[in-house]
Amino acid sequence: MSVSEHQGGRRLQRRQRYFDPMRVTAIYENPATGWREAVPTLAWVWLLLFGGFYLAIRGLWREALIMLVVIVATVMVFAPLLVIVMPAFWISAAVRSQNIFQNHYMRAGWYEIDPWQQDDEA
Repeated sequence: MSVSEHQGGRRLQRRQRYFDPMRVTAIYENPATGWREAVPTLAWVWLLLFGGFYLAIRGLWREALIMLVVIVATVMVFAPLLVIVMPAFWISAAVRSQNIFQNHYMRAGWYEIDPWQQDDEA
């Protein structure tokens, strides 16, 4: 008896999402559900424009919270310094955008899929 029969439900097919390899730099797949998330090629632009807000929208709460804590600490210590610290954090996040996303998904146990070979993984 399989786990799904034991729980009284039927197994749902794994939902695969396919992404255009020209528009994404990396694809990550949740091994438990088969759900795929892609990191867009322009992630660095969105991080540069919106900073921690973009990270929060994408679900990278830990990284967004770190940004918020540093900004609040800077305001508490010396508010005019915020003019230097906030853009510096946003620029550094934009430069490291692919690394930030990779660390987030790998820490969560997701697998990285090559965007050009994603059909072979289905």
